[in-house]
Amino acid sequence: MIRTTRLETMIEGSGCRFAGIASLYNNDEVNRAMIHLLQGFQTFISSGGGHGEKESMYDIVMHHLTDHVLHSGFIGKINELYLHDKLFGIFDMRITKWVIMLWISAFLCLVVFIPVARKIKKNAYGSKSRWVNLWEVLIAFVHDEIVEPNFDHHYVKKAMPYFLSIFFFVLFANIWGLVPGMATATGNLAVTGGLALLTLIGMIGIGMIKQGPIGYWTGLVPKGVPGFVIPLMFPIELIGLMIKPFALTVRLFANMTAGHVVIIIFIYLVMMFQNYWVGIGSVAGSLMIYLLELLVAFIQAYIFAVLSAMFIGDSMHSH
Repeated sequence: MIRTTRLETMIEGSGCRFAGIASLYNNDEVNRAMIHLLQGFQTFISSGGGHGEKESMYDIVMHHLTDHVLHSGFIGKINELYLHDKLFGIFDMRITKWVIMLWISAFLCLVVFIPVARKIKKNAYGSKSRWVNLWEVLIAFVHDEIVEPNFDHHYVKKAMPYFLSIFFFVLFANIWGLVPGMATATGNLAVTGGLALLTLIGMIGIGMIKQGPIGYWTGLVPKGVPGFVIPLMFPIELIGLMIKPFALTVRLFANMTAGHVVIIIFIYLVMMFQNYWVGIGSVAGSLMIYLLELLVAFIQAYIFAVLSAMFIGDSMHSH
């Protein structure tokens, strides 16, 4: 690393600041300093730190995209003392960094919406608070764009609490992954699979309530199909039913993981080429992807909620 005093001496000795910088351009020490700076920037922008001095691309990506059990602090003591044995010998109940992110997202939903709901209830004609108005706009968006188009009018109010919870929980989980030092819980297949499982339970449960158990399962096959085709059609329709939550699982996981992988690859280019201009380009590219990820966080929360609403709303009616 170049010491500050050395930099000041070299730049002050030049008649022009830009000339001083240009004289340093081909200096190996400056290139190494740039690499160290960008390695630190990688830790900042990718929401996590590195392991060792000489990591492969695989090591870096896996560190940022895989979960880790917490062994330090208060949580580490809980894991060691109370959760070290698997539940029923199968389920690992130890607290991980992504479990913490899920708790934070759920807690944030409570912290934001309980006070907002109370203020909205007190001001039936609208609140003057900009904070409350912001959330009212998003709530109206969920109502108008997600729930109302997919449910009959008299079921909209009943469906709103669930889809508001799903939308904002996924949104907060997505955004937390962009905060330095945090992690993207929705970049975990177990998390997205659990959320998709709720949609599957809603599809089957509400479908059976509205159509009856026999009506729901027989309704999977379109009416008017010849009897000899039903044994072939029913397994196909059953597979189609299971594919819907699978698609939700993979879609959210892949989209929230892809952006982080691209950012890591952009930063890793600096360590591969060890070039000043490649460093500038990689940082600029990673910042652009980072800003794009803010939009993706909202879009993926919307897509997950709207597809869940479509699947559950469709299950209320037979083919």
